[in-house]
Amino acid sequence: MRKTTFFAAAVAALVLTGIGTWLGVRTFTATGALAGSADNTPAMMTGAKGPPTSRYDDYDIVAH
Repeated sequence: MRKTTFFAAAVAALVLTGIGTWLGVRTFTATGALAGSADNTPAMMTGAKGPPTSRYDDYDIVAH
């Protein structure tokens, strides 16, 4: 009985900590910086380049 009560109390404390953290992060997070980075999406898509290419061949992984 004692182990069950301790386990239930530990689970309740972890659940309450998780809910409190989730609410706190949602409340105090600045979303202005996230929204400002994707303002001009069409320009970002039309100005995109291909992936960078390597100037040499990398033979570090050799399968026999």
